[in-house]
Amino acid sequence: MILKSLYLQDFGVFQGSFENNQVDLEPRTRYNKKRPIILFGGLNGAGKTTTLTAVRLALYGKQSLGRAVSIQTYHQFLIDSVHKPKGEIMSPNMAGVKIDFTFGRQGETIDYTVKRIWSIRGNSVSENVEIYQNGEYLQNLTDQQKQAFLNELIPIGVADLFFFDGEKIAELADDNNNVTLADAINRLLGLDIIDRLKADLGVYLRDQKRNQLPSDIKKEIETLEAEYQALYAAYQEKLSDIDILKIEATELEAKKERLAENVNELGGAWASNRQESEQKESELRARRNELQSQIRTLIADAAPLALAKTQLNMLLDQLTKEQQTKRQLVLQVDLRKQLNKVKQSLIDALGKANKETIDASIEASMPTAPSNEAAIVHDISDTEFNRLQHLINDVVPMQQAKVKDLSSELEIVEEELESIGLNISRAPDERRIANFVNELTDIGNTLGQRQVQIKQETEVARNTLREAMDKLRKLRDKEKEFTSTSNLNQAVTLADRSRGLLESFATKTREQRIQQLEQEFIKSFVKLARKDDLMITAKIDPDTFNVSLVDGKGNIIDKKKLSAGEKQIYAIAMLEALGRTSGRNLPIIIDTPLGRLDSRHRENLVKNYFPTASHQVLILSTDTEVDEEFYKELSPEISHAFEVAYDPDEGSSEYHEGYFWRH
Repeated sequence: MILKSLYLQDFGVFQGSFENNQVDLEPRTRYNKKRPIILFGGLNGAGKTTTLTAVRLALYGKQSLGRAVSIQTYHQFLIDSVHKPKGEIMSPNMAGVKIDFTFGRQGETIDYTVKRIWSIRGNSVSENVEIYQNGEYLQNLTDQQKQAFLNELIPIGVADLFFFDGEKIAELADDNNNVTLADAINRLLGLDIIDRLKADLGVYLRDQKRNQLPSDIKKEIETLEAEYQALYAAYQEKLSDIDILKIEATELEAKKERLAENVNELGGAWASNRQESEQKESELRARRNELQSQIRTLIADAAPLALAKTQLNMLLDQLTKEQQTKRQLVLQVDLRKQLNKVKQSLIDALGKANKETIDASIEASMPTAPSNEAAIVHDISDTEFNRLQHLINDVVPMQQAKVKDLSSELEIVEEELESIGLNISRAPDERRIANFVNELTDIGNTLGQRQVQIKQETEVARNTLREAMDKLRKLRDKEKEFTSTSNLNQAVTLADRSRGLLESFATKTREQRIQQLEQEFIKSFVKLARKDDLMITAKIDPDTFNVSLVDGKGNIIDKKKLSAGEKQIYAIAMLEALGRTSGRNLPIIIDTPLGRLDSRHRENLVKNYFPTASHQVLILSTDTEVDEEFYKELSPEISHAFEVAYDPDEGSSEYHEGYFWRH
């Protein structure tokens, strides 16, 4: 296949008709050598990517946007792709892309032209696709048949591996892409042809067997098959609906995250619980006031006496001694009274003549004052002493401990108040984030609805599939009941055997091609990788097509841990290996291929990949990716180059032959 010319009409940043926006893509012969590389240079936003988008759109229409894209999304893309003239109120109501290419089929080179034009009326989009083969318009084809025809030429799964950008290259190294890669490997290696042949033989066998059935049984089987086909089609439609809902849910999830980030940047994380914080602040203020009141009450009572603990102890000791002294003095007075009574009784009994002897004896019996007798300073009552003793020994320590506990709690409350006050101060005015919060709520509600829909639709799909499988089982049982191999003709018998042979052939072919693909990948990877990467090889599972990178010691390398540049080299090496193994000659279009690579990988790609990647290589690059040094390196392989030049005054871009510094 060779891409010959691309035409754009009011598409993206390109203004004007097909004739005004034509670019020659066919490799040219220079110095007796056909050079494969056509180089497109342009600054970011000038329209390089539009070139790749236009090629994919022309060939694949809605499928160029990816899997499970709704018709509404596709139509909106077409509306958005119409050029918006600068300074003009009205935009064109029609746009289009057209591509000329040649394709080799069964030894014959055929010229094709595909023109895809769409017109816009309000929010309504009308699309028309025209296909010309060797200059003749292919008539009597529906839109679906036209797209199927193009998909037969170059399946979308194959094109994804030949028309790609840097992001797509990196994705191919991810585990999640094994399904896509497996499909592409099947198509590139021609294994899909075997699958189609097996399917065709299955249809032939079914029809031949049914022709031998009684008419009433045949009619019953046909009814069952029609019911099965209708149910299975409904199941497939439900799967498509579910895919669209999942895409919408993913987009809503991403939008929700972006809005949440915006709200957080405005302080929304603090605003979300502002009311709760204000309520908590009010409660803490009330508790603080209560604590302060309790502390003031204690301070107004005996608690401050704890500050003079030593003096209090000294006072209590003095009062205790005074009380003891007073008790002793009272005892002495009482004792003297009693002794005086005894003395008088003795004098009365013994006579006054013995008075002196009695007085001396009584005085000798009188107790003397203690040497440690304390001076009576305070002279308080026993009741006052007991009250002061209770105050000093019990009340003051208790109130001291209470003040300490209340003060600790007050300190915690003050810290919480300071923290909550800071959070409240961080929270923005609700009016600033109200729109964001409302939109976030709406998106959350819509996302919830989509998730419910996905669950409901999935259940409907399961039930529909279950019903379809039940019809299929009844269909197979009915066929087995009235079909025996004994009355089958030779053609049917051979066809039945051929299906088994095809299965065996496909298995062996797959194993052989996978081995060849592994070898080609190793060659490509070694050629493109840096020296410290040279020990890496690959193993491809022939059943799942899962690709495992293996180091020199046989250890599996986790592809997720590869850098972006390493993933790109891995993917490009795999693409080249696929192309060489398949034997198909398809052009390659690479958009911004060098952005993720270090200087050594870039150099290897420029020297060892671009010149030999294909018979036609379209490179869409910035001046920093393919700079003067790399341009000089590629120069012997460059057929011609275009600069995609954006005119800010006109608000549009044009193709100019040449490359930045070369015109």
